[in-house]
Amino acid sequence: MESKSPTAFHDEYIMGRTSEEYQRLRKQAQAFEPATRRVLQQIGLCEGMRCLDMGCGPGEVMRLMGEFVGPSGTVTGLDCDSRLGNAAIEVLRATQQSRFQFIECDLESVDEIEGQPFDVTYARLVLIHVRDPLAALRKMYAWTKPGGYIVVQDFDMRTIDLYPRLEAWAELERVVFGVFERTGKDTRIGYKLPAYFAEAGLGAPDGTDVTGFLMSLQQASPMFLAVYRSLLPKALELGITTEEDSELFFRAIEEAVEEGRYYSMFRPLLIGVWKRKPA
Repeated sequence: MESKSPTAFHDEYIMGRTSEEYQRLRKQAQAFEPATRRVLQQIGLCEGMRCLDMGCGPGEVMRLMGEFVGPSGTVTGLDCDSRLGNAAIEVLRATQQSRFQFIECDLESVDEIEGQPFDVTYARLVLIHVRDPLAALRKMYAWTKPGGYIVVQDFDMRTIDLYPRLEAWAELERVVFGVFERTGKDTRIGYKLPAYFAEAGLGAPDGTDVTGFLMSLQQASPMFLAVYRSLLPKALELGITTEEDSELFFRAIEEAVEEGRYYSMFRPLLIGVWKRKPA
């Protein structure tokens, strides 16, 4: 199925839609794959099932789902970014055996989609970007067939930290938390997901999963610097930082990495929550 014409929507994605950001998303997906694989195993995703990946981005979760459901299964990706979604589908169809489809639309402005209901309706790092997470959860639940699962993974960012502290680290915190908070994004949404399931009328979740990432500054710096770069245009637009401060930040991190001293860096928690829809 080819992507449909987009409907008008307000783009809530604050990280930018650049080639550099797309590459960052692919690398991030590789880091998160073990946690997502574990959750999909927990819910019993298997051969022949039909899945929906909401906010499918570069298609890495679609590929993983395709491994589980095999040639007899179907994986549908939904995203408002047609350039990224169509590129992902082209690669998946050429390299994987499962059946892949892509729907271009805005999650918050559509009520029904082709192929519903699904055995598994999934979203990773999507609810943090929407204006009404409870409405999004209700929509996902409606698109899930009786006996199927709704699965969400999202961030709790309060664990972001570095020890020993670098003076320049305050710049990263100022940009990351400043942009997210000034644009109305909840940096602790992962922690709230179980309660959100209940508040949305889905009931208490059947299971949860928490994944943390603790590593050296040398290991972590490529990813958090890429996050900083993606957020920088918005941070400059909002007056949260300046070009001069950002250049000082990049220089300070580069020097700390080259220094060779060990710094322990804690990345955001990735929290997974799932619920089976009564048969």
